[in-house]
Amino acid sequence: MRDAALHEPGQALHVEDLTVSYGTDPALWDIDLDIPPGVMCAIVGPNGAGKSTLIKAALGLVRPVAGHVRFLGHEIGAMRGRIGYVPQRHSVDWDFPTTTRDVVEMGLYRSIGWFRRPGRAARDRALAALAEVGMQDYADRQISQLSGGQQQRVFLARALVQDAPILILDEPMAGVDATTEAVIIDLLKRLRDAGRTVIVVHHDLTTVQSHFDWLVILNIRIIAQGPVRDVYTPENLRAAYGRQLAMIAEPAGALP
Repeated sequence: MRDAALHEPGQALHVEDLTVSYGTDPALWDIDLDIPPGVMCAIVGPNGAGKSTLIKAALGLVRPVAGHVRFLGHEIGAMRGRIGYVPQRHSVDWDFPTTTRDVVEMGLYRSIGWFRRPGRAARDRALAALAEVGMQDYADRQISQLSGGQQQRVFLARALVQDAPILILDEPMAGVDATTEAVIIDLLKRLRDAGRTVIVVHHDLTTVQSHFDWLVILNIRIIAQGPVRDVYTPENLRAAYGRQLAMIAEPAGALP
């Protein structure tokens, strides 16, 4: 697919005037967003805020009503294979008969070809990615036999094996145990420190300040975006969550 002229190449993700509707109800409204390269970014907001819709629209999985998206200046069609994506766990058919290693090797199909069997080098890369997430001993296990946290680690390994400059994860810590969350966060921080851009749809406000350095607060519209130290404020969180905030978290600097 021929790429259009580069637009905002200095941004890992650039979203401009993006609107998405389901029927007559807007899921996202006039979104303008910039995420610079080399950050670990959380996208937060209340239920129904459009967090997952934003990710899916950026990846071309949902058709917007208006607006455009660029990754590193390119349209999504020119970035296939350069973006690692980990979807929400509940959106995956875990009963599909395949092994853990097979799932990870799927991340290599774009480079080796869909109709070629993975060779020794591809298998070694898959095993190395599984080792990074502590799942090398489960390489031949059926994916349906793994726990929820283990399945999430496998999908993270599939994204890792692509060696993509941008990694996008939709609620990767939802429903996993503390050990798995620590493994995921440690790995994502190491990827960020190595220069990759990590974008995470996140649900736990209490861990935003310890896990992330860039923050997008969303509730159908963009409430705030920027470095966590500047954006994670009682005023911005209250604007997004309203009365829900007291039940979710108390940010640094007690809420009045």
